[in-house]
Amino acid sequence: MSRSSLTSKLLGFCLAALGLAACQAVAGIEDRTLDPEAGKPVYSQQCHDYCDLVTSACTGTNQVYATKDTCLGVCAHLDPGETIERADENTVACRAFYANESVREPIDNCKYAGPGGGGKCGTDCEAYCQLYPEVCPDDYKYTSTADCLKFCGTLQDQDSFDVVRDHGGDSIECRLVHTSSATLKPKEHCEHAPIFPEEPWCINALDEPPTCEAYCAIELVACTGDLAQYQSEAECNAVCNALPPGTNEDETGNSVGCRRYHSFNSSLGPENHCSHSGPTGDGHCGHDDLDNGYRGNCESYCTLVAAACPTEFEQQAWNTPEKCMEACIDLPEAPADSKYSVANAEKSTGLSCRVLYSVRAFEDQTACASAVGGDQCAE
Repeated sequence: MSRSSLTSKLLGFCLAALGLAACQAVAGIEDRTLDPEAGKPVYSQQCHDYCDLVTSACTGTNQVYATKDTCLGVCAHLDPGETIERADENTVACRAFYANESVREPIDNCKYAGPGGGGKCGTDCEAYCQLYPEVCPDDYKYTSTADCLKFCGTLQDQDSFDVVRDHGGDSIECRLVHTSSATLKPKEHCEHAPIFPEEPWCINALDEPPTCEAYCAIELVACTGDLAQYQSEAECNAVCNALPPGTNEDETGNSVGCRRYHSFNSSLGPENHCSHSGPTGDGHCGHDDLDNGYRGNCESYCTLVAAACPTEFEQQAWNTPEKCMEACIDLPEAPADSKYSVANAEKSTGLSCRVLYSVRAFEDQTACASAVGGDQCAE
């Protein structure tokens, strides 16, 4: 007789003679009771008290957590702090202090009681750069907290925190909203919250142009030293205002939107991407199609020199965009991937030199002679 047949006969006998409990013991079956709370995380009483307080005090346009469970998920990753007092540190205790203050003045205090701390309980970036790598280690791309803080600091920071409004938009608050959700469901929400703007959540309207402030903020931090594309914020803004703005979803084309995309790429791989994010676009933000009259960096150059030096541009034989690009095609550094940077351009007499002086000419018109190929850029 098989083991399963023997077990069935024993159970049949036991059920008739001894009852269920005895039969389970005879057959070697454990008596198990399903616990509806089994597997759920256990949170501290401090977290429960804080989350009860902040979710009741901060509501409507001042709501900082979608649910109490989301609050508990964030709280579990924060330093508890000493007591419920104002300590101006990135702790639960500090947030609980401002949650208590929010009962009377929610508009003034809820942001400080939320996941980011709002600059009172640590900065939003300090909270983000602590929470995101812990909650989303597979999606976190930076090698150090210092890098995370550096690039996080280029993001827009709202004056308030509203969990509904900030579910979208290219801001640090949006990333904190999705990081908070990721504490409960990382597979669903981690990909929504990196510093790099991600469709369809933490990015501004895809069909709208990025601002020059947004572009230059990340560009000037991502590309520095020998890879710097600009020597000042004023240069970056001047170039930005001269170029076609494009849209927030651009990844190619001669636009500011494309350059901002590559500026964020540069925050992770500056050697490969900084030249794509600068004034030339290096053939990645611009067309490289000789059959249709485009050559890598020529489109960007012709746009910039015409805007920075209109008088000198008009005096050239190549004084239209089409003629300019035709004359540009055979210049050194005209092709894509010429690795433009300020440092490289200062050693050039080719197209990179002309771009460098076109950029400088927005502030100093004496640079125009070099921008059109004379003076410092004469071969």
